[in-house]
Amino acid sequence: MIRPHSKPLAVLLTATGSHHLSLRVAGEFFGRLRGLMLAPALPPDHGLLLTCCSSVHTCFMRDDVDVVYLDARGVVTKCVSQLKPWRASTARLKQSSHMQRPAGKHVLELAAGTIARLKIAQGSRLLHDIFVQQAPGATLGGVWRERRTYRQRGSAMLEFTVVAPIITLLGLACIQYGMLFFAKNQYNHAAFMAARAGSIRNASLDEIRDAYERALIPLYGGGTNAVELDQALTRAKLAVEANTDIVMLNPTSESFRDWNDPDLQKKFKTAAGQHVIPNGGLAFKKAAIVPAASGQSIQDANVLKLRITHGYKPQVPVVGAMYARYLKWLDTGADPRATEKINMGLIPVVMQITMQMQSDAIEGVTVSAPGMGNGGTASDPGNPPLVRTAPPSCKGALCREAPAGGASGGGDTGSGTTGSGTTGDGADTGIGDTGTQPGGICMEPARA
Repeated sequence: MIRPHSKPLAVLLTATGSHHLSLRVAGEFFGRLRGLMLAPALPPDHGLLLTCCSSVHTCFMRDDVDVVYLDARGVVTKCVSQLKPWRASTARLKQSSHMQRPAGKHVLELAAGTIARLKIAQGSRLLHDIFVQQAPGATLGGVWRERRTYRQRGSAMLEFTVVAPIITLLGLACIQYGMLFFAKNQYNHAAFMAARAGSIRNASLDEIRDAYERALIPLYGGGTNAVELDQALTRAKLAVEANTDIVMLNPTSESFRDWNDPDLQKKFKTAAGQHVIPNGGLAFKKAAIVPAASGQSIQDANVLKLRITHGYKPQVPVVGAMYARYLKWLDTGADPRATEKINMGLIPVVMQITMQMQSDAIEGVTVSAPGMGNGGTASDPGNPPLVRTAPPSCKGALCREAPAGGASGGGDTGSGTTGSGTTGDGADTGIGDTGTQPGGICMEPARA
């Protein structure tokens, strides 16, 4: 049986002469399976010899590679230059009187550009003791005779058995990511429509929620008639009720008290203790007036800021359960809403929306944020907190289950980061970067 070697002597004979190579020989199943996957690029005059192999792939490789196919005596039968990552190649088939057989029995992988540099072509030959046994007293260029090798039958099927589940899992992960990306785009649009409704309808959380639900109709089935649209809206309302939190971060409670207009209270017939912030004539009001309680000018108080946390339920089997376990490990517990979604097996997608008010804001469910944030001085919040605990222990295929009676990992101890951290639509829609926010100065308000 062929055994792996560590950089044995090898000489490559080409039209330009003889060239010494430093080879690593993969002569067994796991050596061929590993190959150059996730490995750095081969240096010049180095190579990898895959024995009993007539086809290769370049999945999980970082760099291009030159591939040379050899017959049983080390003679070059085919050359493939600059084979890029995530490609496949096979030895050319040759005709015989009875059947088609691969023209190559072994594969030599070299650094990209070696074939052109050494002018390797059909008929070139690799001299190596994997092919022939040197005669007693002969030199490297002396008499050689073919050495029989043990044929490893069924190795291709074994390799497929090992690689196929990995490739399948990656495919499922790509499908799930695409579905999450599509849903995220719809959430962004719905968040923009919700902020728009709030800006023109007195910052009413009921109007904000209603606009958000209506904008999600396409995500929950859509329709071509009134009945189908109503059914999609019902599904959207149920999903939002169960999995979504909407919080108004601005105007704050202090802003409503500092800039309350008694005349507007009478006009809107507000309840006792319900304040109103005027929106008219902002361009003619002094921005230098900043009450200490809120730390905001009248212009700042007329900026609507929402934070919407939507729990996305993964749709693809296996991958969703794995991702949920991973999020539990990374969860710091800094955002209770995100932690709640993660514990429900959902992916928390967080949208931050800022929009100028176009109507008088009437106080509803607000947060308390006294004074200027960071003392009125902008500062870099730094990177999110990092997980410091070991990966979660688990059982079941692909770590989809928590061990019976055991802890569920770092998420239960409140370490790690939270949220899905995907990117929003940017300034054009008023939606900034999304991702769970680590705490903040806001006290926890009632759920909208």
